[in-house]
Amino acid sequence: MRTVLVAMTLLLIISLAHAEMYQWVDENGAVTFKDTPPPASGKGRKVKVYQDSDFAAAPPAQPVTRGDRGLAAAAPQAPAPKKERFSGTVEIYVTAWCGYCKQAQNYMKKNGIDYVAYDIEKDSAARQRHKELGGRGVPLIIIGSNRMSGFSAETLEQYLNNSR
Repeated sequence: MRTVLVAMTLLLIISLAHAEMYQWVDENGAVTFKDTPPPASGKGRKVKVYQDSDFAAAPPAQPVTRGDRGLAAAAPQAPAPKKERFSGTVEIYVTAWCGYCKQAQNYMKKNGIDYVAYDIEKDSAARQRHKELGGRGVPLIIIGSNRMSGFSAETLEQYLNNSR
């Protein structure tokens, strides 16, 4: 029984190793690549059968050079142009009971970031704007054309330093 199983596995592997790819152009001019032959009907089809041996082997992997921290060294790139820090007023949609809302407001106060807070439970116009902005929770922070759901000091700083 074991011998039969091994023989069947080998036959399957051999049949997969000799897979063929077909390319043809149909009557509408569309080029098709498939591992099955083209349909029998139709005139003027050009069919090319590819064997595995028709394709070159993949190039060998290039050695990875490691930087100071063990990370792969990136190709040298020109430095991105420095954008000005966002100088407008940040909008934050909050509720009175939200701890993350309080953290965001405290962070902005502590760091001198101009902001205006809208309580979506007390102000129906703010609740409508929150909904229109795609808000599903609080805080929802708007920095220029950027929208941030939740609060992270690092993400807020990224938006402030790279605002559009």
